Amino acid sequence: MKIKVLGAGREVGRSCILVESDRRIVMDCGVKLPVFMNALTMELAALLVKDSMKVAKMQGYGTPYGIQDFKRFMKNSKPVNYGEKFMSCRLYDAGHIPGSAGVMLEKERVFYTGDVQMAQSQLLSQAKLPEKCDTLIMESTYGLRNHPLREQEERNLMESVEEAISKDETALMPVFAVGRAQEVLMILKDYANKIALDGMTRTASEIIAEYGSYLKNPKEFRKVLKKVHIVKKGAERGKILKKFPIIIASAGMLGGGPAVDYLSKISHREESKVLFTGFLVEESPGSNLIKTKIFENGRDKFDVTCELRQFNLSAHADRKGLFSIIEGLKPKNVLCVHGDSCGAFARDIHERYRINAFAPGNGEEVRL
Repeated sequence: MKIKVLGAGREVGRSCILVESDRRIVMDCGVKLPVFMNALTMELAALLVKDSMKVAKMQGYGTPYGIQDFKRFMKNSKPVNYGEKFMSCRLYDAGHIPGSAGVMLEKERVFYTGDVQMAQSQLLSQAKLPEKCDTLIMESTYGLRNHPLREQEERNLMESVEEAISKDETALMPVFAVGRAQEVLMILKDYANKIALDGMTRTASEIIAEYGSYLKNPKEFRKVLKKVHIVKKGAERGKILKKFPIIIASAGMLGGGPAVDYLSKISHREESKVLFTGFLVEESPGSNLIKTKIFENGRDKFDVTCELRQFNLSAHADRKGLFSIIEGLKPKNVLCVHGDSCGAFARDIHERYRINAFAPGNGEEVRL
C-alpha cells in the first residue's frame, strides 16, 4: 500500500490524500470522480463553491473550475450517512463543523481524521472514531499546543458582549459562516433577540437547521435561530446597528463580506468591540488589524479605535485530543498532515508510543 500526500503536507490547508492498494481512493478532494459525502456537507459544499466563484469574479481573478465543473461535481456527488458502508469505507462524525467526517478505509484498515475535534462544543458532540486501525492519517494543526479551557473562553466572550450591551454599544463578531457562526449563536442563546445575523452566515445557518441529526441540540438551535434577526438587505445595516447590539457576520478574517461594512461604520466608536472567535491567518486583514489597529484589505483602509479581542474557540483537536485519538485507535503507523509542525509532532508520537510516525511533504509517498 502507498499513501501519497497531495496537499496538507507540512502545511495547513488544501488537504488531499491519495491511498493506493488494489484500488485508488482520493480523500478530501474530487470533481470528476465519484464524490462521497453526507447530505449536509453536500449542501454546504455547494454554497461555498458558488461563493468562491462569485468572490473570485468580483475581485478580478479566476478559479481553476467553472460553473460546468461545479455542475459535474454535484452530479457525481453521492450522499452517505455516518456509519453507512460504501466501497468498503465508512464516514465517522469528526466533531469539527456540522457534517464534517473522518473516513475509514476498511479494506486497507486506514483511518483519515480530516479536520477533527475531540472536545464537545455548544453546537456539536465530540468526534466519533472506529474501534481500531492499522494506519492513522491525522491532522496536526495543534500538535504542539493545548487549548485554554473552553468553558472559560466562552465566559470571557459572554462578558465582553455583556459589557458592550451595558454601554449601549456594538459587539461585532466576524465569523466563519459554517460552524463558528452557529456555535456563537448557541453560546449567546440568552441574547438571541439582540442578535443580527448577516452574510453567508444566515444561509449556512438555515441549511444546518434543516439537518438536526448532525447537531447536539437541534431543537435549541432552531429555537435560537427563530429569535435572531436575519439581515436580508445591505441597505438595512445602518438601522441594524441602532437596533441590535450584537452583530454576527461573515467573513471571519475580514477579507470581505458584511463584517467589513459594519466595521467601517463603528470604527471610530471606542466603546464598541470587535470580537474574533476563530483563527486568523498571518497577514490577513483581521490579523493585521489586531496588530496595528488599522484595517486594510486592498480596497479600503481606515483606523479602528474599537476594542479588539480574540478568543480561542478552535474547532480543531489540541495536542491532548490528538494523543487521545492515537490511544483509542492504537495504530501501527501514523501520518501527520495539515500542520505547521508536522515533523516535530511526528517525532513526539514516535518517542511517546514507539510506533512509526511520518510527516510527508506534498508529493511524498509513504509505503507500508
